[in-house]
Amino acid sequence: MTTHDDQRPQRRDGLAEGVPTLRGRLLGHEAGTTDSPAPEPTMWCSWGTEAINVIDVLCRTAERIDIFAPLGIHPALGRLDPDRCTAYVLEGTAVGRTDVSVRFIPHSVYPGAENPLTRFTMPDGPSVVFYAYLHGAQFTEEPLHLTSAYALFELLPEITTAA
Repeated sequence: MTTHDDQRPQRRDGLAEGVPTLRGRLLGHEAGTTDSPAPEPTMWCSWGTEAINVIDVLCRTAERIDIFAPLGIHPALGRLDPDRCTAYVLEGTAVGRTDVSVRFIPHSVYPGAENPLTRFTMPDGPSVVFYAYLHGAQFTEEPLHLTSAYALFELLPEITTAA
């Protein structure tokens, strides 16, 4: 094994050693590493302790949180503050939270997103996109999802109004 400045330890075959997986990066598990040159960018969890722990870590550590939640903010999202978190909801949606900045999406506008999502901009790595489903939670740093989320959250301020 050799190590080069500003690089992960390398094995003799040239692959990175001990690259953290998304699960390892979010939950800090030793078992959350891989010798794969391209760690799996997506993590699925059933609703329960693991999903809630990941959401908690993301909410505590993200520099910025953007929520596209037309029908309301997912109750698992906590530890937010209005200086770093904006929620985009449909006009007329009741939002009984003071820990987020709220912007309203007019009913006449369709921003193009199929599912509610939350983008967590992380200080030490790529952003993470969270999708809440009835059966579980998906967390991903896959480039296609990140690109779509960035495009959505660039558009939303232009088509929404402040609460």
